[in-house]
Amino acid sequence: MKGVRKISKSDLIMASAALAWGFSYIFMKLGLESIAPLQLGFMRFAIAFPVLLLIFRKRVIPNSTELRYSMVLGLLIFALTAFYNFGLKTTEASTAGFLAGTTVAMVPLINGVLSRKIPGKKTMLCVILAFGGIALMSFTESFSMEGGALLCIAGAVSYAVQIVITGRALRHCRALTVAVWQLGFAALYSGISSFLFETTSYALPLVGWSAVLGLALLSSAYGYVAQTMAQKKVAPERIGFLYALEPVFCGILAFLFFHEVMSWRELIGAVMIVVSIVLG
Repeated sequence: MKGVRKISKSDLIMASAALAWGFSYIFMKLGLESIAPLQLGFMRFAIAFPVLLLIFRKRVIPNSTELRYSMVLGLLIFALTAFYNFGLKTTEASTAGFLAGTTVAMVPLINGVLSRKIPGKKTMLCVILAFGGIALMSFTESFSMEGGALLCIAGAVSYAVQIVITGRALRHCRALTVAVWQLGFAALYSGISSFLFETTSYALPLVGWSAVLGLALLSSAYGYVAQTMAQKKVAPERIGFLYALEPVFCGILAFLFFHEVMSWRELIGAVMIVVSIVLG
């Protein structure tokens, strides 16, 4: 049909990554009941990285350029994970998922700043709708923003930057190599931070270890590799659009697992965010 975009294999790969990240909010919420936020990030990446390194060991020997990009991307992944983990301590999984969806509006803005191109009217409309939705979902009745929501928004900004930088990295680097080594650096940053700022324990209940393994194997090992591989053939803006499926998956999963139901104000805000995503 004329005017309808054909769904490509890369689109489907990125959509599957969005589903994996939809599960991540469930795993994080469960894990945070027994694991400190930075430790949870360290454990997921410290498992995901060696698993991927073992699987792809002959294909991911990095050169200096790939290591430099992986260091930067790993820092951004560490940052977004830490923001979401701390944010989820006081924010429902469904709300966090929809706030994360605002990444779709931030990607073209950040890409525009870096490329020195002014975003078009359609983009600005999406941004206004997205941040209007953020306001409805994040601000309390006294018009103050709760700390958890603010941290989730910071995580969305970090992920938007990660998408844009990944697009630039893939002009010079092999996708699989960067996908694997960025998780290694994320593990390093998370481990150092957890050691410095948290009291940790690895005597975890079964639910805690299940959450860690879900985050490591599904949300990290698969999710970030799938995103990077998809981004070889898909522009950052399109990746941001496909990532917008993640809050939809998250909202459904949060209802099924935690019976989370949004207020009317939060639902209106979520609808505004989804509209901005679809228009984008």
